Amino acid sequence: MPWKVPYSGISNRLGLEEAEALVHVLGQDILMKGPTAQQFEREFAERIGVKHALAMTSCTTALFLAAQILKLQAGDEVITTPQTFWVTTWPMLARKCKIRFADIEPNTLNIDPNTIEPLITEKTKAICVVHFGGQAVEMDAVMALAQKYNLRVIEDCAHTPGACYKNRHVGTFGDVGCFSFQSLKNMTTGEGGMLVTNDDKLYEYAARLGTLHMHGEMMERTDKRIGPYREPEYYRDWHAQNAFNLDYVDGQFEVGNNFRMSDLQAAVGRVQLRKLDQNNDRRRAIAHRLNEGLRAIPGITVQAERPYAPHIYHLYSFFYDPQVVGASKDEFIRHLEQVEGIQIVVRFFPVHLLAEFRALGHQYGECPVAERLYFENQMQLPIYSHLTDEQIDHMIQGVRRAVEKLSA
Repeated sequence: MPWKVPYSGISNRLGLEEAEALVHVLGQDILMKGPTAQQFEREFAERIGVKHALAMTSCTTALFLAAQILKLQAGDEVITTPQTFWVTTWPMLARKCKIRFADIEPNTLNIDPNTIEPLITEKTKAICVVHFGGQAVEMDAVMALAQKYNLRVIEDCAHTPGACYKNRHVGTFGDVGCFSFQSLKNMTTGEGGMLVTNDDKLYEYAARLGTLHMHGEMMERTDKRIGPYREPEYYRDWHAQNAFNLDYVDGQFEVGNNFRMSDLQAAVGRVQLRKLDQNNDRRRAIAHRLNEGLRAIPGITVQAERPYAPHIYHLYSFFYDPQVVGASKDEFIRHLEQVEGIQIVVRFFPVHLLAEFRALGHQYGECPVAERLYFENQMQLPIYSHLTDEQIDHMIQGVRRAVEKLSA
C-alpha cells in the first residue's frame, strides 16, 4: 500500500527562490570556488558566529579534512559515540587511529560526558562529539575534559545547523566543526557540507589541503633553475606553483584533495541559510505537537528538551517500552508500517557492533545504554517541514492504536 506518512528523501521542498539563484549563478564565469561559494562561506560563518568557514562537498569530506589538519596519526586514540552514522568514524579509521566508544545519555542519545573520562589514556588525542538528532551535546563538560587532558575536539554537526548550546552555536566550541547539507538535513544543497573553525592556522591548513594544494614547511632554493631552465620573466604557469623558488624541508609534505563545493550548490545553500530559522521552527512545531500527543500513551516516552539547548529535530526520536506494551520493538514497527502506513527508519545501529569494528576487537557490552536503547526502545517517526497536519495527527493516532492493539 502507499505510505500515509512516508519517510521523505528531502527535508525541505526547494522552490522558485532556489531555482532563480541557480539560474543567476549559471551566468558567472567561475563555477568552482567562485564568488557565490565564497559569499556562502562568509554568510554561514557570520550566521553561527565563527571566524572561518570552508564550503565542502559533504560533511564526510569535512570530517576527513578535520582529522588531517588535526594531525591524527596511526596509534592515536579518539573517543567518540556509537550513536551516529558510521561515517563519523571513517576519517579516524582511515588514518589508523584507535577508536574508543563512550556510552550515551538515555534520553538525548548524545555522548555521555561521564563515560568519556574513564576512556582517556596517554594515547588519547581527540574527542569527536556528535550533536545527535538536532540537540546539542553537553559541551561544557566535554570542553572541560579537553582542557584538562589537552585534547582536540571535533564537532560533528551534521544534524544541527542553527542549533545552540547556552546561546552559542554548535560547531564553535571545539577545534573544528563539520556540517552537512545533504538532502535530508534541515538545510540542504542536495549534497554538501561546511568546515568551520576559530583557529587561523587550522583554517589556512584546511584551505590549502581542501583545494588540491600540498602543505608543508618550505625553504628558499639556492639554485632556482629546473635543470638548465630559469623561471620565465614574462609568463607564469600557475601549475608550476613554487617549483622554481622553494623546496620542502626534509622532503616532507602532505597531499591535499578536491573537497570544494561548487557555486551551484552554494547558490542553493545561500537561499536555504536564509530559510534555516523558518525551517527549524517548523520542525520544532511539528515535534512539540507529536510530543503532546504521544507522551500520554502508555509505554511511550518522548525526548525531553533542555531549555539551554533547544532541539531542532533533524530526527524525531522517541522511546517504546516493550515491557509495558507486551510486544517487541520489531512487532511495534511492523504494525506501524503494515497497518498504519507510517514508514519507520531506525537511526542508527550501534557503530561499535558493525562488522568492521568487531574485526578490530569491539564487542557487545561496551556501550550498554546505546545497545539497550537501539535493540529495545528507540526509534524515529518521519519529520520534515512539508508534513501536513493530517499526517501529524495520523502518526499520533497510529502509535496510540498500535499500542492498544499490541497490548490487548
